Amino acid sequence: MTLLLDNADVRRVLRMRDAIDALDAAFVDYADGVAVNRPRSHTYTHRGGARHYLFKTMDGSVPRLGVHALRLSSDLTDETGGKRIKIPAAPGDRYVGLVLLFDLETLAPVAILHDGYLQRVRVGATSALAAARLARKSARVVGMIGAGWQAGAQVDGLREVLDVEEVRVYAPTRGKLEAFAAEHDATPVGIAREAVEGADVVVLATNSHQPVLDGAWLAPGTHVNSVQRHELDATTLSRAELVVVRSREEPTFHFAPGHAPRAARDRQLEDVVELGDVLKGLVGRTRDDQITLFTGGGGLGIQFAAVAHAVYAAAREAGAGRDLPTEWFIQEEKP
Repeated sequence: MTLLLDNADVRRVLRMRDAIDALDAAFVDYADGVAVNRPRSHTYTHRGGARHYLFKTMDGSVPRLGVHALRLSSDLTDETGGKRIKIPAAPGDRYVGLVLLFDLETLAPVAILHDGYLQRVRVGATSALAAARLARKSARVVGMIGAGWQAGAQVDGLREVLDVEEVRVYAPTRGKLEAFAAEHDATPVGIAREAVEGADVVVLATNSHQPVLDGAWLAPGTHVNSVQRHELDATTLSRAELVVVRSREEPTFHFAPGHAPRAARDRQLEDVVELGDVLKGLVGRTRDDQITLFTGGGGLGIQFAAVAHAVYAAAREAGAGRDLPTEWFIQEEKP
């Protein structure tokens, strides 16, 4: 049987600690040349103005777990106003995103999962892995810019790996900021600089296409986690002695001539190291006064394979989800 898991099922069984552990092992496998990853592929179809239909895929295998995962999303994006927004244009004001988990031995799909909540935990868990290795052991104060969908998982992940005593958070929308602070036991502040100055770990979790901080605010020894590269300024990049990314493999972008989205025009970062090498202890912080940076730029297929497998195993144990006949997804004719 093939297990169908919606976001409610994933929420029921997925724990941040389990995601962190699954990703730790997968990134080490990737660094060791065992896990196999295909970089993200973006296909943009211009829909007028600053809007594009975006079909995005990535996939990867983790042989130790016996699985291969394909993550796909079908989105309508809008880049108006200096940030990228996903429009819930599917019926019922919804989004479309799935993870298909395949068995390496039988070839068949063992699970089909909604990717929304899984994606959020994946990002928070990956950032937590980086902070656990790159932040100073004495790190206690977190400064955050952003109070949206991804920000909460960033806080949850950091609290799993660090002895967090204080979280200061800034977001431009006051009501959203105060609601986030109440939900996540954080202190709302009035300006971004107040969140950043003096923090041991700084987290940027926004969808802004413009920098949201000034790197001059960072104290010596700060570790910075950034969900996506657009929110970083040149000063932060220049002050960071160690810049860590998930992978050096770059995504591909496909679009009609003259309709390139912002992401396809970005300059890639140089002089970076991969997270797997950090987790293996091959590279890392060497002084307490170093500024270190972990920055995103999109997920890896191996991340979805590792976390989706953890969800699948937990769901089977908990009796969550709905079984579909595997016969629906296999065929006699050669494809």
